[in-house]
Amino acid sequence: MALRVAIVGPGRVGRAFGRRLARQRATLLGFVGRQQASAAAAVAGCGAGRALSLADLAAAHCVVFAVGDGELRDCVAAAAAATAAAGRPGLWLHTSGRFGLEVFAGLARPGLRFGALHPVAPFPDEGTGERAMAGAPAVLLGGPDGLPLLRRLARLLGLVPIAAGPGDRLLYHAACALAANGLTALRALVDELLAAAGGLAPADAANVAAALLQGALRGSAELGPAAALSGPVRRGDAGTVAAHLGALAAAAPHAVPAYRALMRAALDLAVGRGLGAAAAAAVARALEATPDGARGADCG
Repeated sequence: MALRVAIVGPGRVGRAFGRRLARQRATLLGFVGRQQASAAAAVAGCGAGRALSLADLAAAHCVVFAVGDGELRDCVAAAAAATAAAGRPGLWLHTSGRFGLEVFAGLARPGLRFGALHPVAPFPDEGTGERAMAGAPAVLLGGPDGLPLLRRLARLLGLVPIAAGPGDRLLYHAACALAANGLTALRALVDELLAAAGGLAPADAANVAAALLQGALRGSAELGPAAALSGPVRRGDAGTVAAHLGALAAAAPHAVPAYRALMRAALDLAVGRGLGAAAAAAVARALEATPDGARGADCG
């Protein structure tokens, strides 16, 4: 039997889900949106389904709440009120990394199961999100009665299901934000500094940034972050660290806090890999000192 799916939230995640499901062996019933026009636009973009009312959710095997974290509880409550008399079994799930199953508290009905499916992929727009889902993990939360359907839905979306146990959902979400948004912001800062430094054509600067970031990720995956660490902090080169801070203070003072925070974390890794106490203390002092405008160079 084809899986009947309704999506609450015609935003980037909801549209990416809809586009993928419309290409698979699933029946996309359509979208619920705050405005009829946004739901209709999502339907047009997927080429399947229709603009739905909350009451229409009763016809779905799976109801996906793909809304912002601040809207999730209210959307669930409104859907529950609109379908209270339906009594149809199925699975309600949300896509938030921040919340667990507590958003469904108090909504127990015979045959109705609850879950979470967090797609570990970036969604800057629905097209990019749809492509990024291919082979990406989906972190699932649910009881034994809901996990089989969650896994089925994840595979239809092209995701690789991972069942999660109890844990601190906010810490999990913070880690995800650092991995995705933090790295994105770091790339933007690296691009800005390379452009300010001059000497490289834009395409060459972009290649330098990509090679370093991708190499760091690859090394961290293969060796672990501590073993993959290189550069002045790993060597205990306090002079170069001080020179970096001086250059940043002169040309891009807004980058100084990010440099300090990341290099402090790198120093912890370096100490764990055996950096001597005297060298570590010198680097720590350089990171805390007021930059004096000195400039220097480091080869890696």
